[in-house]
Amino acid sequence: MARAGRKDRGLLMKKDSTGKPVWHVRLYHEGKERRFGSFSNKTKPREFYEKAKMEHQEGRFFPERYHHGAHVLVEELLTRHAETTTVKSKATEQHYMRWWAARLKGQRLNHVTATVIEDAQRDLLATPYAPQTVVHYLKALRHVLNNAVRDGQLTAIPLPACSS
Repeated sequence: MARAGRKDRGLLMKKDSTGKPVWHVRLYHEGKERRFGSFSNKTKPREFYEKAKMEHQEGRFFPERYHHGAHVLVEELLTRHAETTTVKSKATEQHYMRWWAARLKGQRLNHVTATVIEDAQRDLLATPYAPQTVVHYLKALRHVLNNAVRDGQLTAIPLPACSS
């Protein structure tokens, strides 16, 4: 059944600086409102909304695939943290940050998922490191991601459960 005034559910229209309409899609994922896109006509966001709702119902919706733009590179955060860290073992912390920066080179912060981190964890466990050393690598990354959440650059930490 059509909605009153031809208003489509989940579509928002705003005017840009030149006065032209720009369409956005609003979805709720994991209890939070997420906005996607910047579409020039109403057809594309309507199609995106239907596709995203279908993926959400089937359990295949991952919002990080659709966010582009304003998110910083992970290696920038890691490098900045390595330079400004105040922990006692600064050299060790910098070593962890260099390893993560090399591992996540070129990835945006919003594209780091639990799967990416689990793959890195598996690779660390395959080296001759003690399991506690692997936990230290994960704790160092968690610290940087916590700061990103605090600063509003990330909505949640995508770390898998780790044993300590």
